[in-house]
Amino acid sequence: MTNTLLAALQHQALLLSLGVLLLLAARPLLLKRFGARAAYVTWLLLPALLATPLLPSLAPRPLPVLMAVAGLARTAAAPLLPAPDADPAWPRLLLAAWLGGAALVLALQAARQWRLARHGTELPAGTSPALVGLWRPRVALPVDFEVRFTPDERRLILAHEDVHRARGDNAWNLLACLLTTLHWWNPLAWMAARRMQADQELACDAVVLGQRPDALATYTRALLAAHDLTPHGAPLASRWGSTHPLVERIAMLNRPHPLPRRRAAALCLALLGIVATAYAAQAQPEAQAQINTARKVEIRLDMASGESKASPRLITALGTHSTIEWGEQPGDTWRLDFIVTQDEDGKLQVVTESSRRGTVLGRHTGHIASGEIFHHQLGSPDDGPPLQMTRVVTLLPVDFKLPQ
Repeated sequence: MTNTLLAALQHQALLLSLGVLLLLAARPLLLKRFGARAAYVTWLLLPALLATPLLPSLAPRPLPVLMAVAGLARTAAAPLLPAPDADPAWPRLLLAAWLGGAALVLALQAARQWRLARHGTELPAGTSPALVGLWRPRVALPVDFEVRFTPDERRLILAHEDVHRARGDNAWNLLACLLTTLHWWNPLAWMAARRMQADQELACDAVVLGQRPDALATYTRALLAAHDLTPHGAPLASRWGSTHPLVERIAMLNRPHPLPRRRAAALCLALLGIVATAYAAQAQPEAQAQINTARKVEIRLDMASGESKASPRLITALGTHSTIEWGEQPGDTWRLDFIVTQDEDGKLQVVTESSRRGTVLGRHTGHIASGEIFHHQLGSPDDGPPLQMTRVVTLLPVDFKLPQ
């Protein structure tokens, strides 16, 4: 369980890092050629990339199985590998550190949100106006709002916050908060969140000025008047004053607004990029990744039916279906299907389904310790010699590698 969860988190971290690097590389071109709104929308595609493991994956490549079967003659059994006393502690420690850090960051973000929410709609002087909340967002204004800004500037600022409300930007800010919380150790996650919120402000600027092209000078003065305001660090707050470089923000105001068809083309290119990246991420499907990271087990059998004896041995992964077929005479074949999993207490659960001549004889589930010997008899004497079986299932070390 621990190894599987760690593998999933590592896969998400890899996808996040790859997506952020691609978007950061494309951002200057998007801003220059297609405008701030197109640049902002591309950040919203990052969660889609992280969701690609949930898509139907390609058929996984079968797990290589190391298997040796003695035919009519009994072969000497190789020494059994010693069963490890316990799983190594480092995966659990790493997972605990990862989740503990995430819990701490989440608590800090919640505290910031609480400090902002307790002010209601009236914020301290010198702070930035903000749209606060998720389900019913409200505009919170500093007490010196009417003193600092002229009536025309106030109307533009409120229009800016209305754009945040109409687009549901606080929901995207919450998603960014959750992603940075989960990937708190990854500087690319924090960089992506800052860039996304900066482009969010640029996109709002573009919408407001697109509706009021004659208000450019007033809008610029409002930005200059707000440059020294204290921003809010709460996740559910879209604010007028931001940490975005003021020079770049004003420079974006003076750029011509791209035609709608250019913005549409930018979105299409972004979608194609995310699909291509998702397909590349599926090159090694999630199911195969889980198989590769699962602990391996060795199944050793001593089988006898009449005068025939065999000692098969196979190595497979926890949770993987494995099959042994054995028989001396054509048409008289024994088939054993195994699935081995590990319980929370560390014991192995071995599910065995036995068949003879294509007829299922039964299904047995056993809970055993690694390396424990199990004896079993299959079949009825009325249907020919029964199968006497001794089975030993051993959990292999974490660093065990299948031979190439």
